[in-house]
Amino acid sequence: MQYGISASVIELKDKHKEDTTFTVTTDERTYQFKADSAASAKEWARSIQKVIFRTHNEGNSVKISLPTQNVLDIEESTILDFADTVKIRVIDNDETFAIDDVCILHS
Repeated sequence: MQYGISASVIELKDKHKEDTTFTVTTDERTYQFKADSAASAKEWARSIQKVIFRTHNEGNSVKISLPTQNVLDIEESTILDFADTVKIRVIDNDETFAIDDVCILHS
């Protein structure tokens, strides 16, 4: 996974079919995989994306990329007393409109 760039579910044009195919993209190639269900494909893509993230962000610095069209709100927060915190609220998925909060700490 050290050469991985991203993992994502391929969204089908036909909304009546389940999205069960996901891809893993590297510098050189894109690999396609098929899961047994849409939920399984999403879980595989998320899990692989987490591994890719950890592989690329060892040490003291981390780069996070979020699609700007998915960002709903950014606010400074005081979740922890010992660190500057930024809370970013994003839409996880256009289809379900699930909202995730991403908190970034800087100490």
